[in-house]
Amino acid sequence: MCSSDLLVEGLRRGGWEIVAPKAGMFVWAGIPRYWREKMGSIDLAMKLLEEAEVAVSPGRGFGPSGEGFLRLAVVENEQRLRQAVRQINRALRVEPVAAG
Repeated sequence: MCSSDLLVEGLRRGGWEIVAPKAGMFVWAGIPRYWREKMGSIDLAMKLLEEAEVAVSPGRGFGPSGEGFLRLAVVENEQRLRQAVRQINRALRVEPVAAG
């Protein structure tokens, strides 16, 4: 499995909307709906930096059409990418609301 596939599949399991790139060193990931409704790409990128300790680029930084996406670089080895996916998915896990 190539590094971008590893990243794409791991994030898809966490609810991300991603089209696997055919080539290149970046993956553009559509922000999961729950988070997209709560915050923009800049705030989500900061949340991931602070809570998951993973640096990503907010799509908004690439123009208005980038809002709703994050750009992730595929420049680390497989072990580090797996770790990043775990940390991202853990930081963005949505706990079910208890019925009351």
